[in-house]
Amino acid sequence: AYKTVQTTLKKVTEMREDIKKNLCMEDFDIMEKNLLVAKDLLSQTHAAYFAQLHKNSIEQFSVINSRTNLTKPHDWFLRARLMERKIIFHGGPTNSGKTYTALEALRHCKKGLYLGPLRLLAGEVYETLTLKGTYTNLFTGQEYRDVPFSTHTSGTMETCPLDENFEVCVIDEIQMISDEDRGHAWTKALLGIRAKEIHVCGGLEASSLVKKIAADCGDTFELRTYSRFADLKVESKSIAKTPSQSGCYKQVQPGDCVVCFNRKDIFSIKREIERSTNLKCCVVYGALPPETRTSQARLFNDPESGYDVLVASDAVGMGLNLN
Repeated sequence: AYKTVQTTLKKVTEMREDIKKNLCMEDFDIMEKNLLVAKDLLSQTHAAYFAQLHKNSIEQFSVINSRTNLTKPHDWFLRARLMERKIIFHGGPTNSGKTYTALEALRHCKKGLYLGPLRLLAGEVYETLTLKGTYTNLFTGQEYRDVPFSTHTSGTMETCPLDENFEVCVIDEIQMISDEDRGHAWTKALLGIRAKEIHVCGGLEASSLVKKIAADCGDTFELRTYSRFADLKVESKSIAKTPSQSGCYKQVQPGDCVVCFNRKDIFSIKREIERSTNLKCCVVYGALPPETRTSQARLFNDPESGYDVLVASDAVGMGLNLN
């Protein structure tokens, strides 16, 4: 097919040159101009004919094209766009009070929603609000606690309800909006949540993106920055040269947290600490049943429980409050 087109173009070019030789330049220009005018008229007539012939198909395609336009995701959530929303970004490092401030605003509203990245965090907020007398639901991938007369809800990001109106919503760990696997859940919540006031907590690296999303949605944006309450210091000496060194966990002190990156290490390190010291260990990791996770974190936070050390997965880095 390509060779045929090339051959045809070559023949047309040769014919054009032959005609040009037999005509004076003025006549050739007039003829070429008339041909172009005729071509435009024919094209317009042809287009109008086919537009009328396939009118229904073109209309259906236009509707499908507008509904599947991925360049303006903020337009997918029309009910949220009708609201006057205010997005407050609480940005700062861990242990700076940003989430506490947002949760205080949540606790004092008439109807509120907390969304976090982990079941552990959702459960912690659920317990905090419940202990302070606020009727709160808990919705996660593992649990569904629908509390009668509840005014607040705590859940994981993927459970975000887009069909309810809230006074205040807290979206935690907003920097995960850039995560390849789960970032879509933060984007969906930020674009579609129907709340008058949205408190967004996390690292300042996400502030410029959230500000742009707020501008696209027509929302007002406010940035609040926080500093760490206590200095983060690195010990000058490690408890051991290598993790496999014999007796390296003898140096673990009451109140320490040992972070592991797979479940087998959690239990082997727990056994070694308890065998080489007089300390008792709690364990926390994502696959534990919710009640067990909560009770283990509570035991570690309680100085009178007799449990001195926490051995946990890296999930504790997502804002779990430890004393």
